[in-house]
Amino acid sequence: MTGIPIGPPATSHPRHRPLPLPLPLPLALTLVLALALSLLVGLPSSAPAATHTLTVTSPSLIFQRGQGAVEFGSSAASVSWSVTDERGTRVRSGTSWLSGGRAALSVADLAPGYFELALHAGSATDPTDLRTSFAVIEQVPDSAVGPSSPFGAAVHLTRTGWGTRVLDEARKAGISHIREDAWWDRFETAKGTYTYPAAFSAGIARARALGITPLIIANGANPLYDKGVTPSTPEGIAAFGKFAAELLKHYGENNVEVLNEYNGTTFNKSACGRTAACYLDVLTGVNNAVKAVNPQATVVGPATIGIANCTPATGPKCFAPDLIDRGGLRQMDAYSVHPYHYPGGPEWMAGTGDTLAGLRQRIRDANGGKDKPIVLSEMGWPTDTGHGTGELQQADNLIRLYAVGLANGVSRVYWYDLVNDGNDPANKEHNFGMLRQPVTATAANPVSVTANAPKPALVAQAVTARMIGGRTYSGDDGLTAPARSARFTAGGTTTRVVWATTARDLVVSATGPVTLVDSWGRSSVRQPTAGSFTLSAGTSPVFVQGPVTGITG
Repeated sequence: MTGIPIGPPATSHPRHRPLPLPLPLPLALTLVLALALSLLVGLPSSAPAATHTLTVTSPSLIFQRGQGAVEFGSSAASVSWSVTDERGTRVRSGTSWLSGGRAALSVADLAPGYFELALHAGSATDPTDLRTSFAVIEQVPDSAVGPSSPFGAAVHLTRTGWGTRVLDEARKAGISHIREDAWWDRFETAKGTYTYPAAFSAGIARARALGITPLIIANGANPLYDKGVTPSTPEGIAAFGKFAAELLKHYGENNVEVLNEYNGTTFNKSACGRTAACYLDVLTGVNNAVKAVNPQATVVGPATIGIANCTPATGPKCFAPDLIDRGGLRQMDAYSVHPYHYPGGPEWMAGTGDTLAGLRQRIRDANGGKDKPIVLSEMGWPTDTGHGTGELQQADNLIRLYAVGLANGVSRVYWYDLVNDGNDPANKEHNFGMLRQPVTATAANPVSVTANAPKPALVAQAVTARMIGGRTYSGDDGLTAPARSARFTAGGTTTRVVWATTARDLVVSATGPVTLVDSWGRSSVRQPTAGSFTLSAGTSPVFVQGPVTGITG
């Protein structure tokens, strides 16, 4: 699809890069190679194949503060290296002599943050270069995770470059929920007979072991019913409902989402159409079947592309008002949407109309003034070369998304997605992740990275979980655009998330020292003078903790 403009919500959506790193400053005998927006810095096509190998063998590149080392190997006797921070500022550099082809670079003394590592082996005329990233994070406390946490991520555990190991990385970053597809035709292989794919089962088991809650998407079609299109007839709908119930029963899970983006053309091939009335038939069938075997189950829908809460002056109702007016809220326990809006930020969702705030009000109006949980079961920004979102901006947007979403009735966000789905820097669908794909060596470029290296968004996720996890949204400070704030409270203490879409100086009033934590987890303390101090707010949010009495500007 084409890019989604800044302004009204998205009308279509992606579903499914190597590292865009600045070249390091020259080291002795280092040949600077131009390979823009790539995780690996290899030889130019005109150069001979590299003589030496380089590999980063660390099983994880996400380190708890005060612990760990990046492990690497090479066929060279020594490897020169450089570490830079998120701004491209060199933190340290040096040369390591290898023993048995192995060496390690300690990161135990680094402050929290996102870092990029450049390794170089060989001579200037015969170089091998590798670049990757790593993160140093503070441990996310147990109080920030669990079933009530808002922090989730979409996963594709059976795809190349994923695997259950990425769930351990997710848990380090404070992610408490995953959303995974269960494709109908892979489970019901003969009418009424179910099989359970090993990779899917392994993912559910690993998530459970880590305390991560799965949201299983009952998804797709089945050639055994309705000629292989999205369930459309009473027979197909009934069979699909039984399939959804069987999923929860077999895996002992309680959460199921009904299909994906039914109001779009990518996934819905129903003979009935893409209307709310058609979806309601399927939703009702699943809800009835699931609740018959598990009354405590949570049924989530409609997983629309966009919020679809528009009210055109003429013509039929949009999807959300039509579904709600038909009684759809009675057939679901949570209302899910996919409000993609890149490259713009998330602030629009707080406005009126086809927004989260507008959807929340519509639900209240139809639900006796009561809320129903709103779930962003997909939301993210791609960092491909064509859609205008850099990796640092993606990280900023993640923090701002949680602040805006939680302030407007969202109970959970599933970031789309946990891992990049490929290595093409120009492919939008390859670049939504918080983590990169591992890198496999080739004869032409003998470099590899074993782990899923982090993008800046992974660090932002960990910092956000640590700072506002376990807290409840409690209001704002009355700031006007472009400045924003959101307060989160627990146990009588408050943490604010403060930012401005255009740089703005704010006045923070406080009765004592205030701790500021930036998007990378670095903290500083500000002492007010005569009861206040100036905070320079920008697009990268800052977390504000302490005896703050107000923020103006």
